[in-house]
Amino acid sequence: MTSAKHTINTITTKSSFIPYSLLSGTFASLASVFAKLFTDTRTLSIAQYFCEVFSDSKNAKFCKEIEKSGKGWENIICSIRILCFASIFLCNALMWNFLTKALNKSSSSVQVTVLNSAINFCMTAILGNIIFGEALALQWWFGAGFIVIGTVLVNISNTVVEGFDKEKTKIQ
Repeated sequence: MTSAKHTINTITTKSSFIPYSLLSGTFASLASVFAKLFTDTRTLSIAQYFCEVFSDSKNAKFCKEIEKSGKGWENIICSIRILCFASIFLCNALMWNFLTKALNKSSSSVQVTVLNSAINFCMTAILGNIIFGEALALQWWFGAGFIVIGTVLVNISNTVVEGFDKEKTKIQ
């Protein structure tokens, strides 16, 4: 019984870095999205899209008044760009916070770095597709699949090597 408990505790301890690494990669990709929104010319069309989406709500009057005034969109775009610029720093701060926590909880910085990079890569592509309509070719999906497979293999191999080293130490 104690052996099973020890194994479960070991697995839980070894995988406790994963949520932090996932969050770190996600916030890194969000920082990229906010950077693109900050500099992209499509920010106006995205703001107009949200006005159309929320046209049934109380915001409909707000959007219609902006369209009537003509200069209202310039102020809105400026506000959105300032918000996006601040969000870049916020997302980067959160990314570093979670990356540091993941590194502290993991026995290997390689596991954290590989998982963080894979999540950042995949989330950036998915968010780019959703928000900016950027197409992803079949070749990209194959590449992303190889990155995910590589991430899994690196994590498995590090776990096996650590287990082997512990058993070797017990024998000596």
